[in-house]
Amino acid sequence: MERALCLYFSVVLCCLSFLFNARATHAQRVQVRKPATQSDENTAGLSATARSAMDAAVANLQQGALAEAERAARQAVSAAPRSAVAHNLLGVVLDRAGHAEEGYAEFSTAIRLDPKFVSALNNLARHLAERGQAKEAITQFERVLKLDPAHIQAHYNLGTLYADAGDFAKAAEHFAQARKAEPNDPQLALAFLNVAYRANRSAEADAAAVLVENAVGADARGLFTLAAALAKGGQYEHAARLFARVNELTPHTFEVLYNLGVALYNLDHNDEAAMYLAEAADLNPGPAETHLRLGLIASARNDSINAITELRHVLERDGKKAEYHFLLGREYFRVGYWDGAISEYTNAIELEPQQAAYVLARADAYYRKGDWNASAADFDRGAVLDPNRSDIEYWQGYAHRAAGNFDRARGYLEKFLAKNPNNVDALASLGYVAIEQGRLEDAETPLKRALSLDPNNIPVLYDYARLALKERNFTEAATRLQQVVAKSPSHTAAHYQLFLAYTRLKQTDQAQTELAEFKRLDALEKDSTKERSTDEKLRIQQMLNQLPQ
Repeated sequence: MERALCLYFSVVLCCLSFLFNARATHAQRVQVRKPATQSDENTAGLSATARSAMDAAVANLQQGALAEAERAARQAVSAAPRSAVAHNLLGVVLDRAGHAEEGYAEFSTAIRLDPKFVSALNNLARHLAERGQAKEAITQFERVLKLDPAHIQAHYNLGTLYADAGDFAKAAEHFAQARKAEPNDPQLALAFLNVAYRANRSAEADAAAVLVENAVGADARGLFTLAAALAKGGQYEHAARLFARVNELTPHTFEVLYNLGVALYNLDHNDEAAMYLAEAADLNPGPAETHLRLGLIASARNDSINAITELRHVLERDGKKAEYHFLLGREYFRVGYWDGAISEYTNAIELEPQQAAYVLARADAYYRKGDWNASAADFDRGAVLDPNRSDIEYWQGYAHRAAGNFDRARGYLEKFLAKNPNNVDALASLGYVAIEQGRLEDAETPLKRALSLDPNNIPVLYDYARLALKERNFTEAATRLQQVVAKSPSHTAAHYQLFLAYTRLKQTDQAQTELAEFKRLDALEKDSTKERSTDEKLRIQQMLNQLPQ
């Protein structure tokens, strides 16, 4: 799972204006002042009545008296219906008052009256951006820049739009252009560094971070916002240091502790991360993300009980994310609780049926459980979802072999070996399938090839000996089986096959010796298997009993 910083928007929103209480962000600034030359041209020849109404509208707008501003702006439009400035001003007032469509119409009228009126073009673009029409807004902001290449608002807003679209290179460039006019503006510096790290402009971003940090001083909200921007850019060490400062200024705050914990987690400082995240969870147990991080840290420590506990807490709070079910399934898989793993993988698949990783994980769990047909079916489904996976035919062949679907297993293994001719396991499986199908001549080649690549491979040696038995070459079979038991004295099946070979060769004493050894090993194996099965069930049950209900 990608390590990323999850910020709580309620905190971030309250911090956005941390530098200047009375100053709006650049994205919120609406240009109502008359541009340097165009305003003179647009207002030239206006009557005193129109000018007076416009001044009154601006004054009321600045004081927040929107009803009075609207009345004055409408008077200005009535007195000067061909004035682009008057229509633009009315559009600003209407937009600010929440009458978006009427505002849009006034901006459009202003642009129709004066297609090069930068203020109206900028306001129209901002109007479109605020309503999610990003493509159209970008087009309009670009028109603004063609007329006024240094327009701060247009550069800022284009930077914001490109950042939202994930084009961090373009976003950084527009924020950089905006900063040329106000290089010491902390808000512009913050906006720039939000994207600059991801645009590979680290040196400039570092300088911007220093500027912002110096500007905010000991202001906790400002430091938090800067730390969040740094973390978003992957600068976790600097971010952690700033979050720690904020924690000293405002101790025991959930959002600060959470983000400090996540920054440390991304630095692989898991012990410290767990400490801060645990405190955050104690303060506010509600958010799923805190428990998710604690679960991932516990998993990294091989602390399965706590990992499962935390991941279950995650799903109690947010059961609609497939990834969370997958993570819990993976944790169950690690402890050998196959039914739990299969159940959670199934939940993940139901939420995201096209995710190959979930299907293949369930296929593996089915295989470990011994449900070969279900495993083979999932491997086949995974192959459809991810046909470019290089080893998929190997797993399909292996699962179908275990399920007894030998024709299908053979086809998949041959496809895999065509691309990977020296894979010993695949060669061995192909030989095994040929033996089981009675195609003894076909078994010889892959098994000999596998042994040439790995002469001490016990499973391959054993199947090569079985091949000799099937061919009724008992002397050769005995020789090969002797190699197996010499390398693996506790190979129960090899001792039994040796008993059969010696019997066929009428070597009674050796046959009885091998039979006795087989019986001894078989009894031990059955007892061991039964004991392991009992221990495994008890272990799983004990683990489940330790989990909170």
